[in-house]
Amino acid sequence: MVHIFVLNPVSTSIWNELTEKTLRRIACPSTRFTVENLEKGPKSIESELDVVSASPYVVEKIAEAQEKGYNVAVINCFDDPGLEAAREKASMLVLGVGETSIISALHLGYKFAIISTGEKSKASYDLKALKLGVRSRLAYTSGISTKVLDLRKDEEKTKQLLLEEAVKAVEEFHAEVIVLGCSGMIGLAEWLSEKINVPVIDPTITTFKIAEALASIGIKHSKKYLYRVD
Repeated sequence: MVHIFVLNPVSTSIWNELTEKTLRRIACPSTRFTVENLEKGPKSIESELDVVSASPYVVEKIAEAQEKGYNVAVINCFDDPGLEAAREKASMLVLGVGETSIISALHLGYKFAIISTGEKSKASYDLKALKLGVRSRLAYTSGISTKVLDLRKDEEKTKQLLLEEAVKAVEEFHAEVIVLGCSGMIGLAEWLSEKINVPVIDPTITTFKIAEALASIGIKHSKKYLYRVD
């Protein structure tokens, strides 16, 4: 049985209900999953300091989830806080929505764009693509002028800002795929894809389904060289 632990790596529960409701619609009938948040740590992740601050708590929560019988974990933040350390600590599969959705974009088109929140996104996700070895496929990256915690306060405004950036990415920078660079944008990909007529990746939904598929066939991370084995 696939038992997925979805972790919103922030110290607020405001995203849990929306995340669970969205994933419930697309999960296989036999898949069990839980959505939780951190008890401690930043309320949103919008800087490198936030990533570092959240990471120890992420590793701790994932270790606890494994002890409870989960066989795969999803870190539901595009910055993937604690991803490598969690993979090293846990023996189960651990996926981050940022890494997974970026790699998934390569299957859908030659050039992709990342649209997230805030000015830091331009440099941060350019660097993320470089670290993943896919920088040459990244056409454009940007962040809309909305804080993460405000994304769903005015959804129409968020949609309009996303649409403006997506049109720019496609028409001016020739992106063939758009990756939404924040899990707070969950559920908006289908709408945006219909507007711009290119694939739009929802990082949470995409990573959840990949986690579900890999766990169902028993695939886990290699610990041959990179990760320490106790």
